[in-house]
Amino acid sequence: MKLTTIKKYRDFFKATEKEPFVILQGSKRSGKTYAILQNIGLAFLTDKNKKIQCFSESPKQQNFGLMSDFNNIFNPILHRVKTNATQKTFTYRNNQLAFINIADNTNANDIANSLGACDVRFINECNTFAKETVEKLQINNREKLFLDFNPYRKFWIDDLITERNFLKTTWKDNPFLTQNQIALFTQWTEQGQRSEIGSYDYWRWQVLCEGNYADITGEVFTTENIHFSDKKPEGLHNFIIFADPSNAKGGDNFALTLTATDTNGKVWLIDSFSRNKIEKVLIAEKIKEWQRDYPVQRTLIETNGQIGLKFYNDCVASQIPVEGWYSRTDKYERIMSNFDVITQKLFIFDTLQNREFAQQIYTFKIDCDNDDNIDCLNNAILAYILIYGELKILF
Repeated sequence: MKLTTIKKYRDFFKATEKEPFVILQGSKRSGKTYAILQNIGLAFLTDKNKKIQCFSESPKQQNFGLMSDFNNIFNPILHRVKTNATQKTFTYRNNQLAFINIADNTNANDIANSLGACDVRFINECNTFAKETVEKLQINNREKLFLDFNPYRKFWIDDLITERNFLKTTWKDNPFLTQNQIALFTQWTEQGQRSEIGSYDYWRWQVLCEGNYADITGEVFTTENIHFSDKKPEGLHNFIIFADPSNAKGGDNFALTLTATDTNGKVWLIDSFSRNKIEKVLIAEKIKEWQRDYPVQRTLIETNGQIGLKFYNDCVASQIPVEGWYSRTDKYERIMSNFDVITQKLFIFDTLQNREFAQQIYTFKIDCDNDDNIDCLNNAILAYILIYGELKILF
């Protein structure tokens, strides 16, 4: 099988053949993850007695993540490969390739210890993993550990970077982008170059276009980029309730959103609920009320951690139709990654309740404590992208 690869990556992988760590930092759509999968896939198909493991934080990797990308790359010859979709493994001759998700870093060390020895491992978006987990995966790794990440904020990776094992790339290194994607990156670059350091446009240029670390020093969401409307459109569909649970005992807010999409590809916040001191039975009653009054298709509950899982189980025991939802551990990254959708494709139905809900959104910034409402709303938006394939802006 002949693959179309990018020379910059080919040269780097050749130069790092003997390196225990191979680290790629890059902008959006720089092609780094795809290039690593190509390299790993070729080893899987041509080497002997290789055990290879690819790690992702997302449990949805079979349909949307690493495993999906691997299938797209090597689809022409996968009929010759033994595939176990349930176990997420591929076997070819005497080689094995496995896709493993570690969705909750609370049990990551146990998982890492149970995997045993391996030849090659790839940790996708390694900034979502604890350093201790990566160290445990490295201990029993015989040859090479690939790591890639987008530079949303500083983390432990600097301890592993040397002059020989590190490559930074940008979208300009990827010759396979569409003209629309190139035009958008060009627009973001021009806007960023004209903007003040610390502004969102400057941050987007540095992080998403240039693959550099940068900070936002001002407000992220404002009354100018969060849009309200007092006219609810006709033809709303795909009603979703999203729940971001908390103890609701005076700390974090327990947030709920009721959203829907319209025929023009916009998402609407129809109703909202956010409290930090309330009995959870009353929150369950609010969910049942919305399910009764609106044509709700899905009710999603964030099940990261014990609090969300318990609320989910309580709803199931009470015969409230709900589904579990796993969120990436870094709230700041998942919210900032979705900034353009939130500010361009979100409309909030203008009610007093929703106005109060939005007040907390305006206070959002990196490492802030009051991010429950925007996190809940953003997860609902991500559900439309992942489940229904709506709201995407080229990425």
